[in-house]
Amino acid sequence: MEISMFGPLLVRDGERVLGPRDLGGAKPRQVLELLLLARGHLVCTEMIATALWPEGEEPRHVVATLNTYVCVLRHSMFADQTQARRVIVTEPGAYRLALHEVSLDLDRFDDLLLRADRAPRQERLELLTAAVGLAGGPLLEHARYDEWVQEDRLVYEDRTTRAHLDLAIDWLAEGERTTSLRHAELALGRDRYSEEAYRLVMLANHGLGRHDAVRRALSRCRAVLDRDLGVGCGPETELMAAAIDSRTPEADILEAFYPAPPSRLAAAPERSVA
Repeated sequence: MEISMFGPLLVRDGERVLGPRDLGGAKPRQVLELLLLARGHLVCTEMIATALWPEGEEPRHVVATLNTYVCVLRHSMFADQTQARRVIVTEPGAYRLALHEVSLDLDRFDDLLLRADRAPRQERLELLTAAVGLAGGPLLEHARYDEWVQEDRLVYEDRTTRAHLDLAIDWLAEGERTTSLRHAELALGRDRYSEEAYRLVMLANHGLGRHDAVRRALSRCRAVLDRDLGVGCGPETELMAAAIDSRTPEADILEAFYPAPPSRLAAAPERSVA
């Protein structure tokens, strides 16, 4: 069984494909999502109840109600109820999902990023491309207003943005400026306050000889940060702009800003150009 959490929730079991509306109702679906986000760890009934019902609106018999939801979920997902109980496991006062019984896109995504962190550039490009290909939409996109999804959604938005930035850097190092620019713009589309994305847009356009585009990217960076955050561009962005304006070769700027492979799970540190 394959479960996708990027974009709307999808459960694939052979030819059967279940979407968010095919899991027995909103509450059983939310139980599944809570178990998925826990990634195999126990989720106590109190935590599930807090997520499912506002304070004071819990049903009189919370445990019995949750047992019903889990039963509905098992019957919606599985024809074989022995398999259902093996995957959605009932523990004393808690539930958990047996992750070894399913293939989860988040696990594959994280594994690709970890492998990319240790890989040489050509392999890293393939791994990161596969990772961003998995991240086709926001985490549990249909549950955009559920508070308990927000923290995990932000984590994976940040990781996907970072992967696009790293692809932009690596493709620049390969001399593929157009591909680099596409990934930098995708990163900017996910995080319009990312100065690194603006810098990579500037640098790729510099390599393509599009100096008007460089100036537009710098102006946009300054305007967005000033209007929305009340700050200007950081010194590294201004330093890169000055280097580009002085027609410093693209490869020299890239080496000055990224002398070592960037981390795949955290933002690259700010660096200065000598």
